[in-house]
Amino acid sequence: MGGPFNVVRFAKSVFAVVLVGASLFIDGPVVVDAQAGDLCDSASTEQFSDVAPGDYGARYILCMKELGLSLGREDGSYGPDAILTRAQMASFLVRLWRDVLDRQCPEGEAPFTDAADGTPHAGNIDCIYNLGITQGVTATTFGPASTLKASQISRFLLRTFEKVGGSCPDRLAELDEAVSCLQGFNVIPNPEEGSSQEPVTRAQMAVYMVGLWHNIAGRGLPPAPPELGADPSTDDPARTRSDGALLVIAVLESLRGSPEQRTGYDRDLFVHWSDVDGDGCDTRREVLIRDSRVESVLDQNRTCWVDSGLWYSHYDGEWVQDPSSLDIDHLVPLAEAWDSGAHAWSPEQREAFANDEGALVAVTARSNRSKGAADPPDWMPPNSDFTCPYVAGWVATKARWDLSVDRRESEFLRGMLSGECAGATLDIRTPVLAFPVLRVPELGTPELGSAGDPTTTTVSGGIPPDPGNSRNCSDFSTQAEAQEWFDTYFPHYGDVARLDGDGDGEACESLP
Repeated sequence: MGGPFNVVRFAKSVFAVVLVGASLFIDGPVVVDAQAGDLCDSASTEQFSDVAPGDYGARYILCMKELGLSLGREDGSYGPDAILTRAQMASFLVRLWRDVLDRQCPEGEAPFTDAADGTPHAGNIDCIYNLGITQGVTATTFGPASTLKASQISRFLLRTFEKVGGSCPDRLAELDEAVSCLQGFNVIPNPEEGSSQEPVTRAQMAVYMVGLWHNIAGRGLPPAPPELGADPSTDDPARTRSDGALLVIAVLESLRGSPEQRTGYDRDLFVHWSDVDGDGCDTRREVLIRDSRVESVLDQNRTCWVDSGLWYSHYDGEWVQDPSSLDIDHLVPLAEAWDSGAHAWSPEQREAFANDEGALVAVTARSNRSKGAADPPDWMPPNSDFTCPYVAGWVATKARWDLSVDRRESEFLRGMLSGECAGATLDIRTPVLAFPVLRVPELGTPELGSAGDPTTTTVSGGIPPDPGNSRNCSDFSTQAEAQEWFDTYFPHYGDVARLDGDGDGEACESLP
């Protein structure tokens, strides 16, 4: 992100920051010594438990703590590598506005059904809405658990800056104005970062927040902000690398620890598969098309119906040609997500999670059914080549959705990441499980019709004979009875009786 770029830097003398509350004007901000060791003039060096002095943004995170902009987590950590959510962004901005700048949140509407009273960050979300900093995702939803891209953060920071009386030279596009202004004030390091579509970490947000505070609190221009992965004092340069890769164990340490809560779980609370982008393809078929190693063949008589392709099932290392033999697995199962925080989400958030293509993978039905709702201490993919990618994907999904980990789960994952998966990384700029993050064997052999024919998945012993198209849904009294029959034969022969009309793995859904 720190590559060369051509940009006209605004002369700093043209900026005038108007601090309305203090009636203070700053013409030509005073440049602070770029080597200054303490942004906040504080003698304290007590850092969060998961932030070391040489880490990216460590001085800024310490300043956040001293200012009260971040309270940290219950276990004394900050979570520098965790992906920032929209709800967390709201709380950071409101603490700056209300607690540091001593301004009031205006009275007004509370239109977001997914940020109702009693939900985390609800009051802060209402505050930035009534300040005019955000209008939400829709007129009635805010998307508290959704991640934020750098380009979105740039706009929010600009609007906050303008709300305290700051002004920037007008540009045709708000993002262009935000990036130029924030770079000129040393809030962001370069235009590429400020305008990118990459998600923002909590460490990056600390850099931005302290830089913004430095300008609007009458302290003048802060030192030039660090570029991600460019801090030469870092003892562990792989913790946050210039290519965006993060050590998985560092991301794991940023997750909240909390006991699981299963009470009230129902799979139907997570609506799937949805046509999220309105292109006629639901999420299941989007993933099938994405993950096929050859161009998928679509049924011309049905909208986005995948007839065939070639898939590699990472869980068990099987090649599959028939899409009806595949399940689309939630890497972090829906029940596990409920246990880990989704019980407090709105229906819209749960639907978004259930259809998050970055956390879905096409695998054989047999391997998916063997996994069920188990977490890593109880189930790991039998394909050993997928052990470490699976651990990384699990941690990345939990960080992406701000889900917690329980003690047993955390200890197991930490053991894996300190042992056979030591040094494993994930890339915050790439969907969790989309190619090319995962290594897939070259196609090569087997050839069709050979003993390793990828049209089917085979197991040794105990295979029931093919029942053929011998049952209809009317032959079963309940959906559970139909599902049991379906699960018996589907792993070996696919949906031979055509009980699963929409291809979602649920047989005879019309039955009681």
